[in-house]
Amino acid sequence: MTTKQQPLNSGFGATTTAREALGNTRLDGTVAIVTGGYAGIGLETTRTLHAAGATVIVPARTPDKARAALAGLERVELEPMDLFDPASIDAFASRFIASGRPLHLLINNAASWPHRSPATRAGSSPNSPPTTWATSSSPLGSGPR
Repeated sequence: MTTKQQPLNSGFGATTTAREALGNTRLDGTVAIVTGGYAGIGLETTRTLHAAGATVIVPARTPDKARAALAGLERVELEPMDLFDPASIDAFASRFIASGRPLHLLINNAASWPHRSPATRAGSSPNSPPTTWATSSSPLGSGPR
């Protein structure tokens, strides 16, 4: 059975920016994690959450690139993490849990394109069922959800 999609009539559309969608909402005291938060849509998401007052944690496989992209943004924290390395994901999660901070927003933005993705450090590719795989917002759906 297929359900026909219906517009929400929210007033937002394909050209709506993240800042427009957030409006005057303040996020002071909010802690967000944004995977892929230092490039493309993820960078815009990080900047928008930051501008609204949130503390944003950005896990990064390439810390130097992330540091350059996020320079000057207070309350944006970089943490090492490689989504192709299950041990790296576990270490990131353990550090965050140990910090004792609440997590208010988790934005899984990091995408992995199968035609460019190397095998994971666990020995499988994003297209095969690995033991551990982080969810991705890739339109190709690379990896189990």
